[in-house]
Order: sequence, then C-alpha cells, then structure tokens
Amino acid sequence: MSSDRVERLTDRQRDCLMLVAQGYTSKEIGRLLELSPSTVDNHILAAVQTLDAPSRAAAGRILATHADGQKLPSQSESLVEHSFSATVPSDAPTWSWSRLGRQALTLPPIGGQRNELDWTEKTIRIIHIATVSLAMVVTLALVVAGVIKAFS
Repeated sequence: MSSDRVERLTDRQRDCLMLVAQGYTSKEIGRLLELSPSTVDNHILAAVQTLDAPSRAAAGRILATHADGQKLPSQSESLVEHSFSATVPSDAPTWSWSRLGRQALTLPPIGGQRNELDWTEKTIRIIHIATVSLAMVVTLALVVAGVIKAFS
C-alpha cells in the first residue's frame, strides 16, 4: 500500500478510520466526533474507496499500520483524553446513598457498546433489568388503579 493513498485521506476520514481501527461502531464514532452515524459512514466509505480496501476494518488497519502509533494532528484533545475504561480515583468513596440510588434506577446502556461481560455479570445485568422493569409495571398498575378508583 503506497503512502500517497493514505495521504489523500481528509482529516475527518482519518479520525473516523482510526476509531474504526480501535473497534468503535459508527454510532460511537458519531457521538465522539459529534457527527451523525450516516455522516460517519460516508466518511468511512470514501476512505475505504480511497485506500481501495476490501472493508472498513481493513481500511482502519491500513491507516493504523501507516500511522504506527503517531497521534493524528487533527485529533481533538477530547478524543485523546476520552476513555471507555472504568477507572475510579483512589480518593473516591466506595459507595454513597445517592450513587446507590442512581445505580438502582439506571438501566444499562442499550447497544452501541461491545459486550465483554462474563456470564455472571450478564446474569446480574439481566436480573437488574428484570427487577427495574417489574417495579415500573407495578408502579404503573398502582397509578392506573388509583386513577380508576378516584374517578369511580
């Protein structure tokens, strides 16, 4: 692969392909770069055609191999600092009532992220979703019963 093809890529195409090489989906890339997923797909398609690659993953590998660990000059600092790893500062409290309440009422994200959980974590998440769903259904039933009783 000649480097002149890589040099013909626009800055946005490079940004998108570098994130593709890191395993991000179009939706995730769109969120990070503040673009719509279809715009991301258009940038990636143009880059794949420019590089004459068989797929977007192959184009991402070509660019990553060419860049070889160099930071792209057009890459914003928010992307450099952004991390999806769950790190907790050492001085952070291990738990708090408000955090516990937010976690109990917050459902896990739907789609857009890779699922790297083991079977026990998956089971716990499924039970969590089922419990929150059951609580919502019971609450809705009680509200509807109260409204019916109030108007009858």
